[in-house]
Amino acid sequence: MWRDATNANMNFISKIFSKLIPERHLTNSNSGMTFDKMFEELGAFEYDDTGFTIHYEDFIKRLAWSDITQLNVYKVDQFTIDRIDMEIVYGDKAFTISEELPGWYQFVLKTKEIFPTIPKDWDIKIIQPAFVTNYTTIYEKTKLDK
Repeated sequence: MWRDATNANMNFISKIFSKLIPERHLTNSNSGMTFDKMFEELGAFEYDDTGFTIHYEDFIKRLAWSDITQLNVYKVDQFTIDRIDMEIVYGDKAFTISEELPGWYQFVLKTKEIFPTIPKDWDIKIIQPAFVTNYTTIYEKTKLDK
């Protein structure tokens, strides 16, 4: 009987703390996967012939490749490390994804395939120098683009 009361109290305390401490979402940095596995996975992305869909946490977005008007990349200084972010602009709207998003690496490869004007080495060049934003537009839709 004493054990049942202790277990009930522990369950009650666990429920309270689980509401106070937010659940840690799965990202590239805490997935526990090897780099090779992270590099290969599609993660939050689904692709088809005309575009992609992102499903991550409460965010769901479907976008056609042809709707993208600009891709901007930059680094965010997080004191001990930098994080690479990509702003995806479509018309007068935009959203940002980061290298923490599962499927990031395959998305970067896919953008280089879809938009041949994107510099193939932007993701290598942006990392230097450390702790500098290095804001760069890697793609801008022209009238010649579909």
